[in-house]
Amino acid sequence: MRKPAGPALPRRSIDRRRFLSLLGATGAGLLAGGAAPAGSAPAATRPTPNATTPPPTALKRELESQRKSIADMLTVIRDYELPPGSDLAVTFRPLRARRKDR
Repeated sequence: MRKPAGPALPRRSIDRRRFLSLLGATGAGLLAGGAAPAGSAPAATRPTPNATTPPPTALKRELESQRKSIADMLTVIRDYELPPGSDLAVTFRPLRARRKDR
């Protein structure tokens, strides 16, 4: 295998906080309807949903099923008792602050 010609671009890592903020902003933008999903029809040809039309009953049933499933999972997680002195699942280790080049 040959390497591509030209200098290799440096990989810039993104910290966790920045990644989560980008992920949250993207999700909020999609929920707000700010951007059309990739591969969707242009907005002019898409039929506009009628605000008075209720969602189908199958959709309501599925949403209720998912809500119940999540509530059951949270109940199991919250009721689980850890033995005294058990190890933590995650240990926080702060990173050293980066010095900005002037």
